[in-house]
Amino acid sequence: MEQALVFASIMLGVAIASELTNLHHLLRAKQVIWHWAQPAFAIFVLLNIVAFWWGAANNEGSISFARFLPILLQLVLLVLLAAVSLPDKIPDDRLDLGEYYQENRRYQWILFSLYFWSIHIGFVARTLALDISALDKVAMLGPDTIAGLIAFGMIFAQRWRWIALGFAFFALSPIAWAARTLG
Repeated sequence: MEQALVFASIMLGVAIASELTNLHHLLRAKQVIWHWAQPAFAIFVLLNIVAFWWGAANNEGSISFARFLPILLQLVLLVLLAAVSLPDKIPDDRLDLGEYYQENRRYQWILFSLYFWSIHIGFVARTLALDISALDKVAMLGPDTIAGLIAFGMIFAQRWRWIALGFAFFALSPIAWAARTLG
């Protein structure tokens, strides 16, 4: 597992470096018209990268190459998410982050949905295999499944009020993640 963790750490480090470099360019540019949605998405991606790394760092034991392939897919999706989370090129005239969000929202949320469901499907399979009641399975799977459906819905959300509502829901995810890791 140690080699896989080093590889994952390198890929996630590249993702974070990409995001921070793009943030640096945005902060230095004078022609940026700021809008809350794209920085919120960038923070959301950063938190997902940290959560992924934290989960990988807490994994013990060995891992086969076949078991690493889905993890590799998730790493690639996180790198792509980080690359699109903030613009990498700033035009000479102006850059409106609200327009950038609207132009890239489908791509961003498709990537995030693929990332989310690539993790959640394994969780669903493990939960369904447990020897617990159907109600307990629904209780375990419900919140994350709803989150995945909201992420999928964000692909189609064009109005700012629906986008804000989706982000408000996802603002709760760091709290939920922290609560899970306390035990």
